[in-house]
Amino acid sequence: MTSEPISSGAEGRHVAARPDSTIEVRTTETHYHDRERLASYRRTAPLPPMARAGAAIALLVGLSVMFAQWDFYPQTLQGQSDANWALGFMILSSAGALRILTGNPGRHLAAGVAILVSGLGFLFRAFLVDEVPSDIFAYELTCGVLLVLAALMALLSPDLDEPPPASNPWG
Repeated sequence: MTSEPISSGAEGRHVAARPDSTIEVRTTETHYHDRERLASYRRTAPLPPMARAGAAIALLVGLSVMFAQWDFYPQTLQGQSDANWALGFMILSSAGALRILTGNPGRHLAAGVAILVSGLGFLFRAFLVDEVPSDIFAYELTCGVLLVLAALMALLSPDLDEPPPASNPWG
């Protein structure tokens, strides 16, 4: 570090570069062009219609579970444990649904499996956990059935055959 002041004149090492002293650098336009091309394809490519509908169902179930946390589950130890399980299943299924809605076109195996696991978890908790009130049993049974349906819609939707546009590295 030096303690010399910055000069205001046109001399010294702190002088701004003149516009005519530019340096030509090799362009990286191809790399960014490919990214733009793939991003535009992702926005405009058709998605399987049943996958989108399944993801919307999973998001609606997640929204209902989020609002059920406050009023529906009792304030007992077992009730709060059930609420935490439902919240975990809601997070997993909502993440899978958002991945389907915002991801690349085509089949989303991991997202569909995440939604399916959440639905099966709701069904497992509804049928095999003791001391569950009947209204919570019906609610978790409904959530489980809807999530399994959403996962099957996402996993069994037809795969579209339209490939992404080919890359041209020469421009």
